[in-house]
Amino acid sequence: MKTTGRILFFIVLLSALTSELFAQKVNSLYFLERTAMHTRMNPAMAPKNSCFGLGLGNIALNIQSDLALSDVLIPGQNGSLISFMHPDADKALFLSGLGDVSNFSGNFNMELINLGLRMKQAYISFHSGIYMDMGLGMPKDFFSLFMLGMDATQPSTQFDLSVLNFETNLYNKTGVGLSLGLGEIFSLGVNVDYLIGLGHMKLGFDELSINASDQSWEVVSKGYIRYAGPKQLMLTYSDENYLNGITTDFSSLTGPEASYGELLSTGKGFSVDLGFTARPLPFLSLSASVTDLGFINWNNDYVQQAVSNETYRFDGMDLAFGESSEDEEEGNAIGDQLQELMRLSKDVSSEAFVSKLTSKLNIGAEAGVLNNRISFGLLSQTAFADNALLYQDFMLSANFKPGSLLQAALTYSLLHGKMSSFGAAINLKLLLVNFFLAADYIPLFYNPQMIPLNNSHFNLQTGFNLMF
Repeated sequence: MKTTGRILFFIVLLSALTSELFAQKVNSLYFLERTAMHTRMNPAMAPKNSCFGLGLGNIALNIQSDLALSDVLIPGQNGSLISFMHPDADKALFLSGLGDVSNFSGNFNMELINLGLRMKQAYISFHSGIYMDMGLGMPKDFFSLFMLGMDATQPSTQFDLSVLNFETNLYNKTGVGLSLGLGEIFSLGVNVDYLIGLGHMKLGFDELSINASDQSWEVVSKGYIRYAGPKQLMLTYSDENYLNGITTDFSSLTGPEASYGELLSTGKGFSVDLGFTARPLPFLSLSASVTDLGFINWNNDYVQQAVSNETYRFDGMDLAFGESSEDEEEGNAIGDQLQELMRLSKDVSSEAFVSKLTSKLNIGAEAGVLNNRISFGLLSQTAFADNALLYQDFMLSANFKPGSLLQAALTYSLLHGKMSSFGAAINLKLLLVNFFLAADYIPLFYNPQMIPLNNSHFNLQTGFNLMF
């Protein structure tokens, strides 16, 4: 059985250790208009040819983090790598570099099918794919708790974990799009998508605090964990009605009598993308779009929830993580203690709820020279959800378009590049086969162990399509 605490604990470690490898598409593709996926970032911008992709038409992976990989994997003795939790690591130095909360986010999407048809000034598209978004917030006191433990010079130590949060969303997006040119200057575009929610989980607290002493810990826990999705995954509880794990049983999805009805009934919703472009001068293009304006309404019949609203005494935790080489065993033990600490109990009054997508506002400008064979672009991207700003980025781009066979771009992120990374994109068309590959945050500097320095963002997008 995988316990909630274990899952949370390993999500924390996985997020930290992969913050250089894994919410948005790759911005370096934005000004390459022959890319098949151009219309996903702005539905008014469509490729000049019809296209078809199946399975590998578009795959994108993105990670953003407040911690770089070089923060969590550091050089040890004899040139080996050790984690920030290792006994030999300078834990005080690591903690001094943290903010009040360390955020990790990422997404992955794969289009199962995409079809686009060019008809003079119009471009009509159909697409369907799988999308996953994830966000995690870790309070500084969470790291202090496991790395330093209690202050030996004080009778008690306060830890505030209230901002601990986790959310993940898995869904299918299927829709149609239309891009329409209005004369030689303007174009408009829209994508309308039907969303099928496949799974959603969220953990959050109004308060999670610890007053720790040698005798016992006083804990205040006011929070919840909520899961919406197929009942093949179930929250399980102890005899005292406290959450003690998650079980899975996918037998109903295999064999000749397999049923997938639940997968299509857990959540449903809609989203829309809107786009606009203008070419006021032959060498100047302006564009704007807002994407993923949408929501998923999760069916009450598939919602499970556990809540906490208690103040209680806790025997304390074994904070000796890192003292043994049995990392998996230690992780399981800490995970078990974490779930006991949070003390979430079954809530039978679960209700339907709505989750919103992360929406993005893109504003771009591109100026060309040499008959637009070379151009320079500036892109602003703003991501927001529930009327809250999630991140802001500005990208400079130098684009090379010598002909129909090749397009390429070199880019730099003004806010997240940190003078230690650059972006690049390439689009090749050989006969009917179109291939693209792009990344925004390619590391420039590495330590002797080849761990990238400073760069805490990474994304990658690639795909094969037929264009005709």
